[in-house]
Amino acid sequence: MPHPIAHLKGQPNEWQTGMISAPCADPAYCCFACFCPWCSIYLQRNEILGENGEYRCCLGIFPGCTMACPKIPCLCCEICCCIGCAASANRIFIMQHLQIKPDPCDTYLICCANIMQILALFARCFCNDGIATLIENLADLFFCIVLACMNTQTNFEVKNNPRTAGQWPHIVQRTMK
Repeated sequence: MPHPIAHLKGQPNEWQTGMISAPCADPAYCCFACFCPWCSIYLQRNEILGENGEYRCCLGIFPGCTMACPKIPCLCCEICCCIGCAASANRIFIMQHLQIKPDPCDTYLICCANIMQILALFARCFCNDGIATLIENLADLFFCIVLACMNTQTNFEVKNNPRTAGQWPHIVQRTMK
């Protein structure tokens, strides 16, 4: 199964700002996204769904997440239990809607955060407690920073892209036939 952004590589548009420069592009939002990522992701998703949007876990982007569910409490559970996937779904939705191609630097940052989490798991199994805790804390810190940058980049794109005029695009309702 291909990665959810694999088909976006040939898209004509680029991000207004990369993830690595997003904190400088909108420092206030980055602080908000860093210290309250759950609220940031919830507000973004709420805008994407709109008034009458049908909630699907991770916007139905990932396999097995296509069933319609009640927005509350399911969105809250998604954000609390799968915060990385929830933020990625918002970002991928914006990339699809605005035809934005993936930025290689963004991909490296996300992969690095994932690899650090895996290393933390191995450290917990094979290293002494002090080193394992240090590696876990570093991995968690890096994940939080990347998550804040991802949310800031997504928000900055919507607010500054001429195609959106500062308004969040809404998900198109699927109709059953």
